[in-house]
Amino acid sequence: MGLYDNVDSTNGSETNYTITSESKHKWFQEFREFDYGIDIKDNIILIQDDIVIGLSFDFISKVRLLRKINPELKSVTILLNSGGGDVVETLGLIDYIRSLDSEGIKVNVVCRGMAMSAAALLLASCTGIRVASKHSKIMVHQLSSFTAGKLSDIKSNAKFAEQLENDCNEIMEQCTKKDKTWWQNIQQNDYFMTAEEALELGIIDKII
Repeated sequence: MGLYDNVDSTNGSETNYTITSESKHKWFQEFREFDYGIDIKDNIILIQDDIVIGLSFDFISKVRLLRKINPELKSVTILLNSGGGDVVETLGLIDYIRSLDSEGIKVNVVCRGMAMSAAALLLASCTGIRVASKHSKIMVHQLSSFTAGKLSDIKSNAKFAEQLENDCNEIMEQCTKKDKTWWQNIQQNDYFMTAEEALELGIIDKII
C-alpha cells in the first residue's frame, strides 16, 4: 500500500486517491505560508512571541505582498499572541497601521492567548475590529527601563523613557474609553485584565 492509499473500513479493500502534482504544490505552498507567518487566502498575519526589533519591517513586507496579490485589499487581520517587547518597535508598527488606515486598509486583530505590555498597546491600536478569545489575558504596566553609566546618560534615558510612556498613554487615551491620566495611574503595577474587562475599557470591541 502506498503513501496515498487508504483502506476502506467497510470492506477492507484499498481505495487509491490520486494526488496530483498540482495539489501537492498547493499544500506545500500553504505550509510554507504558515511557516512564514502569513495566510494569503484570508489576509492573516501572525504576530507571536516577543515584539522584537525588525518586526515592523517584517509586517510591512507581508502587507506589501498581500497588496501585490490583491490590489483591491481592504483589510488585514493580525492573529496576536504575545507577551510584549520593544516599545519603540511597537510604536513604529502602530504608525504603519495608521498609515494603512489613511489609504483605506483596515487592520483587524484577534488575540488568542495573551496580549501583554506592548502587545496590549498594539491590540488597542488596530484600526479595524479588535477581538479576543474568551480566556485571553491582557496586561498593561509602566514602562521598564534600566540604565547604568554616567549620571548624564541616566538622566537622558529617564527622560526618553518618560516620553515613550507618555506616547503610549496618549495612544491608549485615543483608542479606549479611559483618558491618559487613568492609564498612567493604573499602570503603577502590572494590571491584568480578562477579555471581559478589556471589553469594558474599550481595548477590544468583541469577545469570541
